[in-house]
Amino acid sequence: MSKHVAERRRRVDGALSLKIRAVLCLGILAAPATVTTMAFWTDTATIHSGTLASGSLDLTVGGTVADSGHLPGQGGTHEYSQLTIANMIPGESIARPFVVRNVGSTAFTYNAAITTEDNNLVEASAGLEVQVFVGGTPTNVGTEQAGTRVGTCPTGSSVMSRQPVSTTPVPVHAARQTLAKAGATDDHRVYCAVIALSATSSNALQNKGTSLVIALDAAQAATP
Repeated sequence: MSKHVAERRRRVDGALSLKIRAVLCLGILAAPATVTTMAFWTDTATIHSGTLASGSLDLTVGGTVADSGHLPGQGGTHEYSQLTIANMIPGESIARPFVVRNVGSTAFTYNAAITTEDNNLVEASAGLEVQVFVGGTPTNVGTEQAGTRVGTCPTGSSVMSRQPVSTTPVPVHAARQTLAKAGATDDHRVYCAVIALSATSSNALQNKGTSLVIALDAAQAATP
């Protein structure tokens, strides 16, 4: 083999080798990458509660158990028209019932304080007087014409002794009382009040008038 033929073959083989390497490189670079995709099943869930509702604390009042739904909701003043008397003279009195009720969904404690709207019927150790009983049926006898009206609560239990009242509050109970939530047998309390004009009232109290105020406050009986 001539020197020129051998040299040409080397050149051809070298060029062919370069072409093969170039093709292989291009094949590696151009070949699509194979990615394995795995499917993971998934799920979600939501919990939705039932109704979450607040309760209520609600004190109502009235003259009788059947009529003790006055002032639902917060606050207010009930005009108790039956708790009135005209032309009293010293020594006369009347007896009237009133009821405190719980119409709310929680038990509460409460107390009451008695005042007068003004001091028109106030005198030292005399004037307008009040006594309060738990329970009892009001009994009233006598007439205005004869000046012999007398009110009593014969079957009640006295919780506030007979005493003069004025614009200075007098508590009905020595300690707060509890009423169960609405629907319980003890969700209300019946009172009987005797309102009197002291037998020792002077001439200075003639032709005077005032209004009696029974202020009640209630508070949740317990906290968690």
